[in-house]
Amino acid sequence: MSNPYDLIFDSSSFNAQVVFVGTRCDQDNLLHNYRTGAIHFVKSGSADVLLPGAPPLRIAQPSLVFFPHAHRHWLQGVDGNGLELVCATTSFSDRFNEAVALSLPEVIVLPLAQLSSIEHTLQAFFAEAASQSPGSRQLADRLCEVLLGFLMRHAMEQGHMKAGLLAAAGDRRIALALKAIHTQFCEALDLDALANRAGMSRTRFVERFKALVGTSPHQYLVGYRMDVAQQLLAAKVPVKAVAARVGYATASAFVRSFKEVVGVPPGAWAR
Repeated sequence: MSNPYDLIFDSSSFNAQVVFVGTRCDQDNLLHNYRTGAIHFVKSGSADVLLPGAPPLRIAQPSLVFFPHAHRHWLQGVDGNGLELVCATTSFSDRFNEAVALSLPEVIVLPLAQLSSIEHTLQAFFAEAASQSPGSRQLADRLCEVLLGFLMRHAMEQGHMKAGLLAAAGDRRIALALKAIHTQFCEALDLDALANRAGMSRTRFVERFKALVGTSPHQYLVGYRMDVAQQLLAAKVPVKAVAARVGYATASAFVRSFKEVVGVPPGAWAR
């Protein structure tokens, strides 16, 4: 991948499909288990984004709420006026997922006011999504993909992606190791296991990983586990349960690692 923007604007990189247009009331608050990525355009109303085990994420102005990957969540109105929404599911090609989407955060919230440079595209999308004219839904899907492209560029330019990680995710072999860390961090992933995933020798793997990511595979794995641990602790999950969920055989080993990385024990951090 010589230029990540080439991949972002490749027509086969991702697609979108509009699945809901209308108003939801504040009683529609069941969590949905999305099996793909999802993007919600909150046109009007205030909303809480509900996430399992986490405090609600308040949306106080018209905004775009993007979950790049499958994620259980729901949007709930916070007053009696309801929410005016356009919702779509999204999916990525394997190559795009490894090179770009892997680097995206769990959720991105972007106020629609920050889309002023493409306001006409946004309004055309809303109009086609709500229209019953022949071909309108297909046009809405394509316009949503244009908006996704803009969102990806915005995420890169605003630092929502780690540049080093993006470069690493664009390396086919290192991407395999990163994918293992991001999806199997709760398992026993030692250096040999990660090097094997990458199909490289230990020495070459460590050199290449550090050159691209800026840290060693072990440090990156531990850091990623601590990021997940902090999310769980913030959701009031007990320390012992957090230790098991992020790949530690004992709570004491987890506490030591957490203190080394974060600077304070997990119990103190959670208070």
